[in-house]
Amino acid sequence: MQNFNELNYFLTLAQTQSFVKAGQLLGISSSALSHSMKNLETRLNLRLLNRTTRNVSLTEAWQQFFEQLFPLYQAINHEVDALGDFLDTPSGLIRINAPAVAAEAVLYPKLMPILNQYPEIRLEIVVDNCWADIVKKGFDMGVRLGNDVAKEMIAVPISEPLKMALVASPDYLAQHGSPKNIDDLQQHRLIGAKLSAAHGAEMQWEFKDKKELITFTPKSQFSINNHLRLQAVSDDLGIAWVAHMSVADAIHSGELVELLPEYAITYDPLYLYYPGRRRHSNVFKLIVDALRVEAV
Repeated sequence: MQNFNELNYFLTLAQTQSFVKAGQLLGISSSALSHSMKNLETRLNLRLLNRTTRNVSLTEAWQQFFEQLFPLYQAINHEVDALGDFLDTPSGLIRINAPAVAAEAVLYPKLMPILNQYPEIRLEIVVDNCWADIVKKGFDMGVRLGNDVAKEMIAVPISEPLKMALVASPDYLAQHGSPKNIDDLQQHRLIGAKLSAAHGAEMQWEFKDKKELITFTPKSQFSINNHLRLQAVSDDLGIAWVAHMSVADAIHSGELVELLPEYAITYDPLYLYYPGRRRHSNVFKLIVDALRVEAV
């Protein structure tokens, strides 16, 4: 009979690739976790980890084992969570991986009322602007633009088509003037973003001129990939390219000004996606129904 505590420790370590982070999640010290993993290696006579001074990685054999074991471990957790369906009050944990615009403009506004109504529901949203393998990383759901997902995934629309907008504050425009075309942006202070720390290039801005796609690479004075980008616009630091849904109220109130709307591009809606070949709890279904947009 296997020691399932050790297997749980191994799975957590494989996901985090850090003894400190895994120990924090498991509620044990990193030294105790290291000792447990050494015991597992000794008992099986097979090296588990490639260790360096900064991090750890799995050996080829254990990487293969992780990929086979993790879906089974997830299935067990889902079945345990599904026991909450027999309670009068919905309860359980839902983990969602989503880009910043989805988390801030769609997920939080729609799911905040559910958290207030059902205090036993736990929701974890991890903001990640690069698409993640939600199964491998242990998420219940992910969010992406468009419904082009793997065959085993189900895609559910959760927003209208995603229109983009160039915006600046009235005070910035009073001081620096308004761009007349896309090329004029090169003469302005720009607020950009990067997809992730692992991708050093600026995120390109895209526009439509009739049927032609225009790609513009900003040389940003300030770059950040979360809601502080909008704060920077409000603080008169420059022009940003953002989702229109994130700034619609500010444009309507006059706090921000939309620039060059004739060049605005519109993408597919945001979609929630998740594995279809799995039994889903009532809490899972509650979250999906709250996010779903019937007609886009």
